Amino acid sequence: MTATLARPTPLACARWLIVAIMVALLFSPPLTNLAELALVLCLAASGELRRRLVRAAGQPMGIATLALAALIVIGAGYSIGSAERTWSMLTGWRKLLLLPIAAALFDEPRWKTRLGLILVAVVALCAALSYVGLALGRGVYLYPPGIIVRNYATQGMMFSVAAFVAASFLRYEPSLSRALRLWLAVAAALLFANVVLVTPGRSGYVVLLACTAAFVFDLLRRHRGDRRVYGLSALLVALVVGSLAASPLVRDRIGQGVREMETYRHAPQLTSMGIRMVLWQNTLKMIGKRPWFGYGTGSFEAAYRQQVAGQTGWQALDLSADPHDQYLKIAAEHGLVGLAVFFVFLLSALFQRPGAVHRLIGLGVLFSWCGTSLFSSHFSTFSEGSFIALWCGAMLANEATPEGRT
Repeated sequence: MTATLARPTPLACARWLIVAIMVALLFSPPLTNLAELALVLCLAASGELRRRLVRAAGQPMGIATLALAALIVIGAGYSIGSAERTWSMLTGWRKLLLLPIAAALFDEPRWKTRLGLILVAVVALCAALSYVGLALGRGVYLYPPGIIVRNYATQGMMFSVAAFVAASFLRYEPSLSRALRLWLAVAAALLFANVVLVTPGRSGYVVLLACTAAFVFDLLRRHRGDRRVYGLSALLVALVVGSLAASPLVRDRIGQGVREMETYRHAPQLTSMGIRMVLWQNTLKMIGKRPWFGYGTGSFEAAYRQQVAGQTGWQALDLSADPHDQYLKIAAEHGLVGLAVFFVFLLSALFQRPGAVHRLIGLGVLFSWCGTSLFSSHFSTFSEGSFIALWCGAMLANEATPEGRT
């Protein structure tokens, strides 16, 4: 008798394509686009997946995602930007659709956990390679030694996320084997040490602090009145904050940023935080001129060029297609109305009904993206924006009833 292999179902194929997208985001936009195209074709070919997608679109985050997408499409109709730029931004926001798609596919706790464990495995391997590259003084591709992911900012963010996921599974997934728990503990330690000692991205520090705050808040909420938990929480906060404060790399990066913000008015040349200060001030003036509906999707570059016309020096350069602040970008392109819709989109995550551990790692990562987006547009940039849409969709998806699982 010959054994026969089970034919893969459209649901299984689509789930593994989501995994492929998550991994590809760390390294290659072309591979990410190919995986996204395959996912779309898979959805189009399966009636079951289309029905799942319709149901997921009716969840709170699904409804809010569609509202935000509609806002972006409407904004393209009155944009003052070039047709090319407007189309580029409009298609760039397609990443939002990963949220309801992931929610349609990851409605089972075991698949949510599997996705999280794969993320930890891949990112922990990157951390190990980072240490090897640093020890040998050799970089991968065009990256400096110690940087494995697409850039140091993304690397710091993803290493912090993976450490948070590993710690959360250790705390709240008692069914994991002893070997797997040991591996998660080692992975969390390697990732945490890399963020503190190796990867220079300030966004990574923000994500680490935000995820720690989410973890501690959840711990205290679950164990009110337990003095041992209070002590554990205090120890964890002291460990994370103390490690960041003691790290020469972190102190140098934070100190550099503060100095750039303090001296930007008289700085002879452009700096990372200095240009942000100028961008924010000019963007607030732009918003004041069109406060309600903004300048339209993809209009920021054209509107900013008008704002700085006649000015001189590097402060007048229109070097960016966004103000390096997600909230200001939304307000500039879609006005205060658009900003209100965006906040509704964020708050809708609180009304999802996943299991406890998946709710923690979903909301914790979303909270950290809200923090980093004060300094960058991490909901609309390619890798970070795609990741947060995919992650929130998968981890915060309402769980199917046992009879509805496959």
